[in-house]
Amino acid sequence: MIEIGSSLAGSRCVVFGGTGFLGSHIVTALLEADAEVVVFDLREPQGGARGFAAVIGDVTDPEAVRGVIGGADHIFAFAGGSGALRSLANPLGDLRTSCEAQLVLLEAMREVAPGASVVFPGSRLEYGKARTLPVSEEHRLAGTSPYALHKIACDGYYHIYAEAHGLHTIVLRISNPYGAHTSGDSARHGYGIVNRFVDMAMAGETIPLYGGGSQLRDLVFVDDVVRAVLLASVADKAWGSSVNIGSGEGVSLRAMAEAVVAEVGSGAVDVDAPWPVDAAAVETGDFYFDVSLAAELLGWAPRVGIDEGVRRLVEAARG
Repeated sequence: MIEIGSSLAGSRCVVFGGTGFLGSHIVTALLEADAEVVVFDLREPQGGARGFAAVIGDVTDPEAVRGVIGGADHIFAFAGGSGALRSLANPLGDLRTSCEAQLVLLEAMREVAPGASVVFPGSRLEYGKARTLPVSEEHRLAGTSPYALHKIACDGYYHIYAEAHGLHTIVLRISNPYGAHTSGDSARHGYGIVNRFVDMAMAGETIPLYGGGSQLRDLVFVDDVVRAVLLASVADKAWGSSVNIGSGEGVSLRAMAEAVVAEVGSGAVDVDAPWPVDAAAVETGDFYFDVSLAAELLGWAPRVGIDEGVRRLVEAARG
């Protein structure tokens, strides 16, 4: 088992997208591991005393990216990308913030940080509609949205730069992460279906479930994702790989929505909501991961179950 804290203590870590949902949690974990942290994002981090340096910049600006990663030991590429539905509305914008941004970063690493490790968040959406369950890394890649196709392309870039240029890259194909957002509600940031369920229930609203909500999803708590990210950054035998990160279990959206309403004590569930055309176009059906490769390469396994995860999320939202 890799000791994360001892491996990262004193190292220089750059977190792209450090004000976002996953990025902000990664920053907190790195600070707890006594790393030197630099956050690179388009917006100023919220809050007062924070313990890290902040750089405002655009991930597609080569000069800015080179300037911030020089001397880095570990890089976390969690900026960019707009999500499946948004990418349908603005595919060119998603292409820029996904593919162009990652090529800018990888080229900058070749020039000024060839010895650094870099972790990139892929997505379960890369696999599209599951042919077999659970989905392993050997499953075909067949995304159903521009966002998913751009994730597949970036996944390929990271493999190429590991093979052709010897960069220390790893892609984590993450399922549906959920958990408290460190800087605002999920509705404002547009991230995470479970977070949105909690927002709606706390507002006393009805959660619409398309198709009855029978679709299975692999829902993984944010703390488990962050632990996998930190392990991946120092797991040299995993470099050049793509690894699934999820709970390894399928939970129906209806069961999750009902659990949220029960925990919150308000709200309701509508199992007869009609499918919006855009949501139906990118729906992938039942999905959950085989996470055995993560155990093999990272020494990682999920720890937080659905009941505990929902309880912790609701407690944080109330706080």
